[in-house]
Amino acid sequence: MTQGTRPDTASETQEIPGTHGNPRARTAQRDAEQGTRKARLRPPRLKRGDHVTVVSPSWQGAEVFPHRAERGIADVASWSGLRVGRAAAPDGHRPGSRQARAEQFNAALRDPGTQGVLWMIGGIDAAGLLGLVDYDAFAASPKVVCGYSDATVLHHALYARTGATTFYGPAVLSEFAEAGGTPQLTRESFLDLTMRGWTGTFPRSPEVYEEFVDWAGEDRPRVPEPAPARTVLRPGTAEGPLLAGCVPSALQLLGTPWLPDYRGHVLALEFANDDGYGPGQAARDLWQLRHAGLLDGIEGLVVGRPRQWPAAGRAELDRALLDVCHGLAFPIVTEFEFGHTDPVLTLPVGVPVCLDGDELRLLEPAVS
Repeated sequence: MTQGTRPDTASETQEIPGTHGNPRARTAQRDAEQGTRKARLRPPRLKRGDHVTVVSPSWQGAEVFPHRAERGIADVASWSGLRVGRAAAPDGHRPGSRQARAEQFNAALRDPGTQGVLWMIGGIDAAGLLGLVDYDAFAASPKVVCGYSDATVLHHALYARTGATTFYGPAVLSEFAEAGGTPQLTRESFLDLTMRGWTGTFPRSPEVYEEFVDWAGEDRPRVPEPAPARTVLRPGTAEGPLLAGCVPSALQLLGTPWLPDYRGHVLALEFANDDGYGPGQAARDLWQLRHAGLLDGIEGLVVGRPRQWPAAGRAELDRALLDVCHGLAFPIVTEFEFGHTDPVLTLPVGVPVCLDGDELRLLEPAVS
């Protein structure tokens, strides 16, 4: 929870004496006030030899770049010891249709022989699956589910409906399939969070891959460059369960029964860099979050490193964040290594963390 207090409002509950400035005590207070929050469910940790199914709930990118899909699957299998395979196309539906994508995703959730689910790639179509997902199957048998970008829609829906932890992290085509192999930080963070039961301070990366090598043409390793340092826009300490996602995808859940309760969370937000998305679009979307009331009760804000944004764009985003969050007393750090950047950390949804300055510490294992 944040050090200091938010401005008084008519709806602000009375703080318990002795909790001011104490993140852990205020977290307990907030949890008590939110008695409807579902109990946290942790998936079993993955083990060498476990089967992981690669699904495509959004864009069918593996059909466009089959060689890259094969390389990504082989790469993650080589250093994890997992048995990784693509989900079969379901019978009776047009390939890539909403029904086919939902059936493929549900089959992976229901299959007792599948211990983990990886996204092949993001896209823009996951919201169409919201009413078709088998939430009860996932609640009855949680498993490691990992992806990012448009995966936000299903991460948040699964969390809202079941309280189970999922993982906002790398996908096969975009992270595991580069010609130079998976960056060490990406690889180790995925293993730490999903297989090792790790706790501790999320590491930094001194390098970043801003270069994009054409998937349809060039086939060479990318060249890294020095990474910008994390930036503390507003100092402080915060504690609460982590909720990570991509802002334009998260906004698709406004007004739906699949929107999670943001209150009491340390929010980790990041932005796409597709189709001209930049700081202007980010500011627009942040204002929508603010006006919808979703930032009012959060405890801290961690902002992902935007990919291929120039220094002026990054500075514009920082100004927008301070403007949008004016009057809300929680700490803010930017340039964090998750989301649409590379290398990328794996962040567990729903697991308690502590944000202190520019460091984020995982307080409990994300897997059982």
